[in-house]
Amino acid sequence: MEETLSNGARRQLRRQLAAYFLATFAISWGIFGSALALGLARSPVVILGVWGPTLSAIIVTAMFYGRDGLKRFFGRIDAAKGLRWFLPLLGFFLVIGLAGHFIGAAAAGIEFDPKFWGWAWVAQVMVMQLLIPGFGEEFGWRGFALQRLQYLMSPFKATLVIAFFHLLWHAPTYWLGQGMHNVPAIWAVCFLLPWTILFTWAYNKSKGSILVSVFFHATMGATLSYTAFLPGEKAVPLSPDLITMAWLPDGLMGPYLGVAALYWVLALYVLSGGFGGLGTPPAFEHPIDERDEKGAVAAQVAMMRRNAHREPRATTSSLDEQGAFD
Repeated sequence: MEETLSNGARRQLRRQLAAYFLATFAISWGIFGSALALGLARSPVVILGVWGPTLSAIIVTAMFYGRDGLKRFFGRIDAAKGLRWFLPLLGFFLVIGLAGHFIGAAAAGIEFDPKFWGWAWVAQVMVMQLLIPGFGEEFGWRGFALQRLQYLMSPFKATLVIAFFHLLWHAPTYWLGQGMHNVPAIWAVCFLLPWTILFTWAYNKSKGSILVSVFFHATMGATLSYTAFLPGEKAVPLSPDLITMAWLPDGLMGPYLGVAALYWVLALYVLSGGFGGLGTPPAFEHPIDERDEKGAVAAQVAMMRRNAHREPRATTSSLDEQGAFD
């Protein structure tokens, strides 16, 4: 995609991305840090920080494109398409979660014992995942940032950039004690990288539907609870110690790594061209070259005015040379 853009359009997209990432980290880390300082790490105020990516996407879109731009942005929710993806996504993550848990538990020599706490629990978990990480993050990471990154670089490179910023954004959650996988950070990276690759595939396959991105994130998050492949919080509390830790004892890593291994198999298959590869980035809803076109028109008008002033002098000089005004 990048080769089709003018230098001015590239600069414009880079400015938008810089504004987006700065706003996202300022809002989220500001709220996370304030919650820690005030002893509110377990309070609902932290949820506002989780909404930093989406709030930033809305703010930056309004800054650059105004009200019409926001209408175009929200027009990408595409409810009909999103709803068609919901059950397949939920089924996919349930299968991967249960199969990976079983494989990992067998390899580690521990019991395979996913829990079911009733349908009310199932509904509660899904609603929370939709409202917090789903709608709170995915208008930003995929709906705003990935959309632009894929116009500046290949889908794979754009995926790596999103994975980097997404993981960095989660860093304060180790001190908050919630919001990140309670395994050593190095293994969380190994889990989330193939997941992000598959996420880019789904995003491009759905032609940039924001609701599909919301459902992708939420259904994966819900199956963390449904298939219980993470260590129990009592056995392994989320803390900064996990940043430098390399391993967990007693087979606790088995189910998690079993799921990660399946993600890697699918991600590598996609990268090799399977399922159509990472696909083609969807059409950009905003006129990327809008400002450049205005600048070009302004420059052209200025040139015409300069020529208009010069031409009479040139004509007069020419006529004078011929004695026309004698």
